[in-house]
Amino acid sequence: MKAESVAQFAEEQKKHNMAKNSGSTSCQQCGYCCLQQPCVPEPGEFEAIARFLGMEPAELAQKYTVVNEDKKGYFLLWIRETQGDIAGKYIPYYRTYDRGYCVFFDKENHECKIHSVRPKSAKSSVCWENPTITYNGIWPVHEIQKLLPDFDPNGGKYVYKTNEIGLPCKVRVA
Repeated sequence: MKAESVAQFAEEQKKHNMAKNSGSTSCQQCGYCCLQQPCVPEPGEFEAIARFLGMEPAELAQKYTVVNEDKKGYFLLWIRETQGDIAGKYIPYYRTYDRGYCVFFDKENHECKIHSVRPKSAKSSVCWENPTITYNGIWPVHEIQKLLPDFDPNGGKYVYKTNEIGLPCKVRVA
C-alpha cells in the first residue's frame, strides 16, 4: 500500500502546479499538500476553527476528524474527502493511505476553506523548501474525549502488525 501511495504522489506532483516545480517561493494553492497529508490541528487551534465554521468543537471533531496515534500519543487529523464513513473515530491502519484531498480543500477554486484559521501544520508546509515542521499535535486523551466521548484508547483489543513500510504498529481489532 505504501509503495502504491508513493507512486500515486509522484504522478500527482506532475499534475499540480507546485511552487517547487515552477521555481516559485510562494504557495500556488495547487492542493498537492492537501492531497498528500491532511493537517493535524493542535489542541489550542481547534476552537478557533470550529468558531470560524459556525459549529461547536465537538461537532467539528465528529464530522471532520479521525483519531490517529504515533509513538508520542494520540492526535486528531482532518479526514480526507473519501473518509466520511470513519469521521469521529479511530482510523484503522489500513485507511491511513486512503486517497483523496483534505476535506477542507476546495478543488474547484483551489483554496483551503479554512485558510485564515488553518492549523500551524498547514502554515509551515512549504513544498519549495524542506523545513523542519515543529508543531505539537498530540492531544491529551481527556481532551479528545471531550470532543469524541466514545473514544476509548483502552477499549477493544489490540494486536501488533507490521505496516506497509515494515514498522510495527498497534492495530485495534473490533
